[in-house]
Amino acid sequence: MICTISIFLGYLLGSILPAYYFGRLAGVDIRCEGARYAGTINVYQVVGSKAAIATAVFDLAKGIVTILMALAFGAGFHCAQWSGMAAIVGHVLPFYLNFRGGQGVACATGILLYYLSHYLTMGALPWETLLFLAVIVLIFACVAKHGEVISVIVLPVLSYAILIHAPDDDFNLYLVLIAVYIMSVGIYNIVTRKLLVISDAVFLFYWWRVVLRPVAVLFILYYVHYSRKATLLLIGAVSFIFLYLDFVRLRSKRINQELITKVQPLFKIKEQGRLSSMSFFMVAAFLTVLFFDKMIAIASLMFLIFGDLFAKIFGLAYGKHRLFHKTIEGSLAYFASALIGIYILTTAMQAPLPLLVVGAIAATIVESLPLRIDDNFSVAIVSGTVMTIAQGLGIGI
Repeated sequence: MICTISIFLGYLLGSILPAYYFGRLAGVDIRCEGARYAGTINVYQVVGSKAAIATAVFDLAKGIVTILMALAFGAGFHCAQWSGMAAIVGHVLPFYLNFRGGQGVACATGILLYYLSHYLTMGALPWETLLFLAVIVLIFACVAKHGEVISVIVLPVLSYAILIHAPDDDFNLYLVLIAVYIMSVGIYNIVTRKLLVISDAVFLFYWWRVVLRPVAVLFILYYVHYSRKATLLLIGAVSFIFLYLDFVRLRSKRINQELITKVQPLFKIKEQGRLSSMSFFMVAAFLTVLFFDKMIAIASLMFLIFGDLFAKIFGLAYGKHRLFHKTIEGSLAYFASALIGIYILTTAMQAPLPLLVVGAIAATIVESLPLRIDDNFSVAIVSGTVMTIAQGLGIGI
């Protein structure tokens, strides 16, 4: 009975929408103005800053108040958390407004902050992790300037960090649920409000080649569990397929022309007289595994796989300041993705942080420079070489 009442009260408290009331005081239905939802940002845009501040404070607090209230009533731990979830539901689906309210992000964020205070108190978020997350947030705030984009990138890293440092904590399930909800709303807003738009015709035509790039992480996962020889056999076999296809088309002018013109999404125009970027990538992956230490090879491949993806997407969507033939925004996103990879390697595989940072910087520089060598080949080779030299000098040991 206590649990049922707590959840019901959580829904009722969550359904109190100051955004709606401030809108009414201003003579408008906030749900029909601006972004058309009862939330803090929309209140700021439609009504003003004072109303937005009051809305933000109330919406951030009501989920936390609901949880604490449930605990005070004698509800169990899990019931209290579901009461907080009910507050989010009440915010999104208020019964007295035909179940049309806000997005519940502020309420969910308040609960997230409550959970983070718990993890901080128990030491599950070391200062190094907080500093790392702050750097990532700062970089993407400079690049994208949209909270939705930042949340979609940072919240998975935050969740991973907590699960690594406190794998058995009772709050973990609810933290993940809250994070997934905020990210889902973020993705919805990114799509519907067009917060990340790429108009580059070449990218739009060959987008699948960029999107499929992360599939190559399977090579890394394979290498983690199997030997260098087995990994080389796998990568070598895939490389042979791409190289053979390039060999056939480059040997026959007719076949090459047909593949370029008729099967256009497969090969780019600039690849008409040379190996494709896919072949360069596979050869680089093979040589990286062949010549470098296992950890260095894995780090180099992570920089290559995810760095290129982040650089292209963020560079084309938000790039305004040119750096050679790339953009500063794209290079910053490249480096940020490398930092995320570094954090995963240092926590999951105890990789040396200074060594990987050196490699990330080298990879970012190589990717941004206007070299004649395809960066799908040069990034992994150069970053691996730099890390090998640094290791020989005692960095990261």
